Amino acid sequence: MKPSDFFTRAKANEGERMPLALPDGTPTDSYLVIRGVDSDLFRQALDDHRRDVLAASSIKDEAERKEAVKASQLRLVAALVIGWSFDAEFTEAALLELLREAPYIADAADRFASDRRRFFGKSSTDSAKD
Repeated sequence: MKPSDFFTRAKANEGERMPLALPDGTPTDSYLVIRGVDSDLFRQALDDHRRDVLAASSIKDEAERKEAVKASQLRLVAALVIGWSFDAEFTEAALLELLREAPYIADAADRFASDRRRFFGKSSTDSAKD
């Protein structure tokens, strides 16, 4: 084996398609393209989220503090998404709306991005034979 067999960043930056299902579980042809948690943009967003949560801790009003943390968490999950298959234009505002109004999709994106096996399937292990 060689050190490069353990590299994850480049593949995580490329992203993978995550199929979407309707809230009742019905499969669809729609998908999101999700970065892995080892991607550069997500790691930067995670640092930003930690700073946001720290800053929010100084907000006196509990409801306002919770809203600030929730908004930061939504931006963190949004940093995982590179694109989508919808006819609607892919914009940050449209993505945030989707993730806010369909929290099950935000949860699925987080789980998908955290599962490194999704990004490093059988085809990527062939390089170990080199």
